[in-house]
Amino acid sequence: MPQPKFPPAPPPQPPARPPAPAPWTRAAPLRGISLGLVCADAEAPAARLFRDAAQDLGAQVTVLDPARITGGGALDSVGRLLGRLYGAIECQGLAPALVRALSEATPVPVFDGLAAAGATSSVLERDRQLRAVQMALLAALR
Repeated sequence: MPQPKFPPAPPPQPPARPPAPAPWTRAAPLRGISLGLVCADAEAPAARLFRDAAQDLGAQVTVLDPARITGGGALDSVGRLLGRLYGAIECQGLAPALVRALSEATPVPVFDGLAAAGATSSVLERDRQLRAVQMALLAALR
C-alpha cells in the first residue's frame, strides 16, 4: 500500500513579540516598594516633592511622625522594624546625628533631606528636582 504524501511543513516562525505598552501607561520601576518619609509637616514642599517623585515611580509612601520614631524606645529596634517595613527611608528636618544612628540601625538606605533642596520658584526647577530625587531612589533601590 502506498504512503500518502503530505505537503512540506511551513518554515518555523520567529516568536511573537509582546505587544507594545499603551502610550498612556507609564513605567513603574518601584511598584510594590514602600518608602518611609519621616517629617514633621507632610505638606511641606520637600515632603510633597519626595512623595510625588516616589509615587511617579510606582512606590507607596508612608509619612511617619518623627516624635514616634525618636522617642520612647531603642533606636536599634525601631531601625530594624523600619527596615522590614520600608525599602528606603527619607528623613526631613531631623538632626544629622539621629539620621546617622537610624542609618546604622536599619538595613535599608536612609536619606537625609534628599528632596529638601529648598523652595522652587519655577515649574522647570521643580521638575529638575523631581527627576534628581527619582534618580537617587532608583540608584539606591535597584
